[in-house]
Amino acid sequence: MVRALAPHHRGRVRVGCPGTGPAFPAPEPEAMENNLMRTDRSARTARSGAESRWGHTGQEAVESGIWCSFTVLTVLLAALAATSLYSYLLFHTIAEFVAIAIAIAVFIVAWNARAMRENGYLLVAGTGLLFVAGIELVHTLAYDGMGIFVGYDANLPTQLWIASRYLLAGTLLAAPLLLRKNPGSRRVFAAFSAVAVLFLLSIFAVPVFPDCYIEGSGLTAFKVWSEYVIAVLLALGAVAVYRVRDAFSPRVAGHLTAAVLVMIASELAFTLYISVYGLSNMIGHLLMVLSFGLIYVAFVETGIRQPYALVFTGLKSSEERLMREKDRLAQYLDIAGTLFVVLDRDGRVALINRRASEVLGCPADAAVGEPWAERFVSPAERERCRALFTGLTQGEIGVNERVKMPVVATDGGERIVAWRNTVLRDEDGAVCGILSSGEDITEQQHAEEALGRANTKLNLLAGITRHDILNQITVARAYIEFAGEDGENPGVQTCLERAHAAVDEIQKQIEFSRDYHDVGVKVPAWQRPQDLIAESVSYLALPTGIDVHADFPDLEVYADPMVKKVFYNLIDNAVRHGESVTEIRFSCARAGQDLLILCEDDGTGIPDGEKEAIFRETYKRRYGHGLFLVAGILGITGMTIRETGVFGKGARFEITVPNGGWRFEGERE
Repeated sequence: MVRALAPHHRGRVRVGCPGTGPAFPAPEPEAMENNLMRTDRSARTARSGAESRWGHTGQEAVESGIWCSFTVLTVLLAALAATSLYSYLLFHTIAEFVAIAIAIAVFIVAWNARAMRENGYLLVAGTGLLFVAGIELVHTLAYDGMGIFVGYDANLPTQLWIASRYLLAGTLLAAPLLLRKNPGSRRVFAAFSAVAVLFLLSIFAVPVFPDCYIEGSGLTAFKVWSEYVIAVLLALGAVAVYRVRDAFSPRVAGHLTAAVLVMIASELAFTLYISVYGLSNMIGHLLMVLSFGLIYVAFVETGIRQPYALVFTGLKSSEERLMREKDRLAQYLDIAGTLFVVLDRDGRVALINRRASEVLGCPADAAVGEPWAERFVSPAERERCRALFTGLTQGEIGVNERVKMPVVATDGGERIVAWRNTVLRDEDGAVCGILSSGEDITEQQHAEEALGRANTKLNLLAGITRHDILNQITVARAYIEFAGEDGENPGVQTCLERAHAAVDEIQKQIEFSRDYHDVGVKVPAWQRPQDLIAESVSYLALPTGIDVHADFPDLEVYADPMVKKVFYNLIDNAVRHGESVTEIRFSCARAGQDLLILCEDDGTGIPDGEKEAIFRETYKRRYGHGLFLVAGILGITGMTIRETGVFGKGARFEITVPNGGWRFEGERE
């Protein structure tokens, strides 16, 4: 959470509109001067910090996540205890798998953090826990009742348990001792591999590992004393952690110490049971799960939610420096969800926030230092951009003016942004840069333009439709009157049929008027042509032998909601008038920055003299207004359609979607 500016920070900051960047009015512009006048030098070094903001919100998220983890752990322990009442073997298996999963998770965190020079503890502990998990997995599979290791009794899983405990205790003792040694990751991995292999060989291949459990007698003296030795090693590990506690964050140190203490209690519980299904054995496993849960909170939960808490020596001072940088950038990042750009006095990018980076398609590091006008403004707008920038820095442009200025992304696409700008001044009052915040209004601009075009088309349609309906009504009345004058005349039936046809035409006109009335009424939206084509096919009763194919599953177009009638009419017209159509194909292809959506069939095609006429309102009224309606719907969002097929070989309609009106699913904002 970016902190608000303190009210006592007062200064003179003029608000204007540089042509180079957009923005909303900066909050409390007068309060920004003292903090902003020095950003010219620090903005470049702080831009990485701007990408990894960490404040009170992050701390609260960590606290919430940890308490949530403890709640889940408590419920898990209760569920495990209840499970033991049903099946102790099931209880044991679940408990061991929970510990194994946590150990592997710690290893993943540690291994991915191995590049840091000051993570000796994390590397040793994480790698050791991986091999502890491996031996524990074999112990779980060998447990009495699992039936996997045939010919072995309860001694085998007990031996494996003691081996894993020795390895665990040694890991937790060695890790703090090697904290500042920075051992190589390969050497650590090789050392633990050797120890784990020796343990397994001593139990399976060369059975020299002492017996730990004898059927009918219970635990051997070696097993009991081993548990005490392991408890002592764990206690020494806790002391070692306490001695280097300053190298950890307080939260991590506290959870590690608690985990070791609970682990000691677990080992002591394992000295008391006689049966492997005994109560003390169950208590020992519950305490083991609790200790691994504390290790999870210390390493995995904290490492994911607050990764800096796992960077040790010297990190505290580094974090404090980063926090100071964060405070210095607080006023920039306070405008959430908008583009945020700082330009130096030469018009070069000094800082850019994440939202601006996303819109421009350019990483923040690559954008810093680039000339804004030359890099992110189209050639047609550069002179206007420079004039606005100059006017703002020289005080010739009024404060807080809203300026619409398109920006050019790295892929060549343009976005329309509404900018508001503030002049930044140094300690001497000289202009040192421009602070600009902006809102991407591309869709809004398209929607406004589309609505304007729709109103124009609706007005035109109203006149055309009204005229046609009145003409047809006149015809209908005339024929009806003729029929009434001579009821016995043989031509009466003919007149009535013509009157009926005229009324039918009136109905078609009204239905068309209703459809066209819906065009442009709703705000355009991103839609998937492939889904609209499939929907149209489901509505049409296509004759047998006609196949419809579409091959652009990820394509989306910004169009009027009525665009589904475009594909419906194209398919319907091909079926009705193509005569020998057997296949209708939809595809797409790029045409510069625009996109072509192609609809092709293998029917008779359109005669050359009618390729333009078919889109006119007056074309062959007996066939309806399908293609005229299609052109009108597409025109709402700036799309056009034309017919380019070869007569006799099939029709080919090309829909041109302008730049900014199409995208593929992976390119969504």
